[in-house]
Amino acid sequence: MTVSQTFFFGCLSFITGVAFASSWRIGQIGILTVFICGIFLVSVFWRRKQIAAAGALFLCAAFGLWIYEASERTHIDNELQKFYGEDVVFQAKVIKQPIVRASGTQVTVKPDFVSSGNVLITFDAGEKLSYGDRVVITGTLREPESFDDFDYAAFLAKDGVYALMKEPKVEIKERGVYEYVGERAMAVIFNLKAEFREVLEKHLSPRFSSVMVEMLLGDKYVMSEGLAQDLNATGLRHIIAISGAHIAILTMYMMPLLIWLGLWRQQAFYVTLALVIFYVVLTGLQPSAVRSGLMGGMFLLGQHVGRQYVALRALIFAATAMLLLNPFLLARDVGFQLSFLAVFGMIVLLPTVLSFLPKKIPARELLAMTLAAQIFTLPILIWNFGQVSLVSVITNILIVPVIPLLMGLGFLLMIGGLLGPVGFLLAFPVGILVQYILWIVDFFADLPFAAVKTENFSAFWLLPFYAFVAFFWWRFRKKREGFVLP
Repeated sequence: MTVSQTFFFGCLSFITGVAFASSWRIGQIGILTVFICGIFLVSVFWRRKQIAAAGALFLCAAFGLWIYEASERTHIDNELQKFYGEDVVFQAKVIKQPIVRASGTQVTVKPDFVSSGNVLITFDAGEKLSYGDRVVITGTLREPESFDDFDYAAFLAKDGVYALMKEPKVEIKERGVYEYVGERAMAVIFNLKAEFREVLEKHLSPRFSSVMVEMLLGDKYVMSEGLAQDLNATGLRHIIAISGAHIAILTMYMMPLLIWLGLWRQQAFYVTLALVIFYVVLTGLQPSAVRSGLMGGMFLLGQHVGRQYVALRALIFAATAMLLLNPFLLARDVGFQLSFLAVFGMIVLLPTVLSFLPKKIPARELLAMTLAAQIFTLPILIWNFGQVSLVSVITNILIVPVIPLLMGLGFLLMIGGLLGPVGFLLAFPVGILVQYILWIVDFFADLPFAAVKTENFSAFWLLPFYAFVAFFWWRFRKKREGFVLP
């Protein structure tokens, strides 16, 4: 194997180690056993490259096991657990953009009295909080509890949140405290994002604007619960949520546009990459947006160099880097799973899916990307959300081709809306396209067979499904051009 192939499989081994630790309690003895096996194979058989390489993979897996166990230990031994159930008064700083929901405002704060760990507070805010505000909070710290077979504590731990507070007393001590240049830049971007959201809400009806706000700005919980359920039932939620596929589709259409405007291909690539970075920052550097931008950028890299496996390697490297920083993402973050699998599906299955689609279909490549992404994300969606859409193929054929146009017009509306009258002109075509999408969603969601409930879907079926897809893909590639290691 080449050096790049060895590094590639080393990353896969690390991810495998994280996956094992996420699913089973390995313990220090298990980690030490894997580590000793790796050391033994490398040191004793260092002249036999294949055996030594296997030993190196054992060491990478052991590192993945250790990283996860260390993070789990930090979660278990967090300082905030000492204060569960106690009434406390403390100063804190708002470290994320507040999330406004129907049930109340959710704000993540970093307390001053502990060295690590955050608190998620939920309250009916009489006065709005903003990123960077320093506050004094009075209330009772609660331990996150699981409910309905959902490990809520583990879900929050992936974001460093170890305690909850409901309806605390919140007093604003100081507005907008920014200690670093990056924090000040984030505040400016948050203000710009708020202005963009106001433009959309001003020029579009509440139902229309909720779709565009979540699609373009990544603000969650804006849409009504009914509309969100209809999108799930019709297999169209992916067109709203910012994901790896979402950004990959955006970049795929941005490149030809910039080339059409007169840029060279190399220039168009760097401009598109810069726009992706700006877009990720615009959405507030949310973890889901960062993942999507990084993984979508990997797809763009593969398209740019014209080599499928370059994007595949880059995707694995990106996933490895993210798990090094936060190993909880693999098992506890559905967004990470969907982003990774969507881009992985597009990289691996795009040529195969294209070969089965008639060449006269509108937006053929875009539709192929969507279908390839859906094939890989379908089991995860069924497993986590308990239903499968029976009309998703039809709805995606009807709607996916208009999404790039809608996104482009939506961006123009946000920018033009800041200039005054231009916004009213751009709101008309945006409104027509959103109305078309919602008409499709409403029509198919009302069908009695639109979706089938699968609450008892077992994780066991994930392995046979992906094994079948892998075998089908391998046979197709072997038949066309021969199989080559990444």
